[in-house]
Amino acid sequence: MESLATPRGMIDSRGTLDRLLRFTPAVAELYERDHGRERVAELRGTALAGIGFYSLCSLTNVVLVPDILWLSVVSRFLCFTPMAMLLIWGVGHVGAVQRERLVLAGMLGAICPQIPLSWLTHSPLGAYTFSEFALALLFGNLVLALRFSHAIVLTVVTFLSVGLTIATKPGLDDGLRMALLLQFATASGISLFANYRMEARRCRDYLAGLRARLLREAAEQARQRFQDLSLTDALTGLPNRRALDLRLDAWLAQDRPVAVVMVDIDHFKRFNDILGHPAGDACLRRVAEALAALAGGRSDSLCARYGGEEFAVVLASGTRGEAVSLAADLVEAVTALGIPHPGSRDRHGRVTISVGVAFRDETAVAGTQSDGKAALLGAADRALYDAKRRGRNRAVIDEPASPGLRWA
Repeated sequence: MESLATPRGMIDSRGTLDRLLRFTPAVAELYERDHGRERVAELRGTALAGIGFYSLCSLTNVVLVPDILWLSVVSRFLCFTPMAMLLIWGVGHVGAVQRERLVLAGMLGAICPQIPLSWLTHSPLGAYTFSEFALALLFGNLVLALRFSHAIVLTVVTFLSVGLTIATKPGLDDGLRMALLLQFATASGISLFANYRMEARRCRDYLAGLRARLLREAAEQARQRFQDLSLTDALTGLPNRRALDLRLDAWLAQDRPVAVVMVDIDHFKRFNDILGHPAGDACLRRVAEALAALAGGRSDSLCARYGGEEFAVVLASGTRGEAVSLAADLVEAVTALGIPHPGSRDRHGRVTISVGVAFRDETAVAGTQSDGKAALLGAADRALYDAKRRGRNRAVIDEPASPGLRWA
């Protein structure tokens, strides 16, 4: 079975529920985030309805326990009702664990004070009050839908208390005593079993939905990672040519001023032939870091590996002067690295670059977006090779050759 990652940690698909249908802390936190407000609203509405049912049921005490009616009224309306209203307010102001405990406390507060009254009454019909406790269990376990661990507590405490009261109540016929015990045990078992079925379905449905959601998120993250990899050069970590094309297409479509700065490492083939490919790879990485340090810090720029020993920098919303200044800075930055180049044919004896610059302002007119991009890249490439013809280790600006390439 798999383990699913979440922002809060790892959720193992086999260990999310214990025998009491409790989620692991990580899943419980997610469940509360997804359903906490809904649970509070349901509890408040159900509890208010329960107070109404509880009050309505008290009318039967006029017939069943007339000898202690005043005690029943005091316990129900002067003690339980204010406490219940306070609990209804409180469930929305505490955490999930405390909230469910408050609900359990409310149910125990509704049931337990009434049990002594059933023992104290001497009314001939007093034994019928024991049916109220079965109704209370059904309300707590099925209507309020107590969490299963709390349903166990409510059921066990109520059964033991009511069972002890029935067993010790004076004046009960032994046959009736056994019948009441059996009926209440049956009602307790049914309500607890039904609660378990409901809670198990709730928990498993949530886990199934959670796993599906996490799998979708994992798939989306994987897709994004693969997409990022498809747009990244593995050697240098820079965006690759595909990423450059996408960004350039977007900027050209917005009719923004765009400059393309093409960069080529001088005599790189000789560098590789003399020092070997590992040294060549290390050289490419250092040059890439230097270029990215100058050009990669702006939101309107992109530094990419164009292919082989070629790099490209694209600037949007800049000016011709900024593009020219950046090109000169790139030449100086790579020279300042001081990477020895035993195959260099110039006086420097170290790795240098040649740079070509082309610029299109926002008023430029081109045939299509693709044509405009091809023209701009072609102009930068011409300027690059002009720089090489002029002796390398320099930047050259391409003069516009068409209406689509003009200086600002």
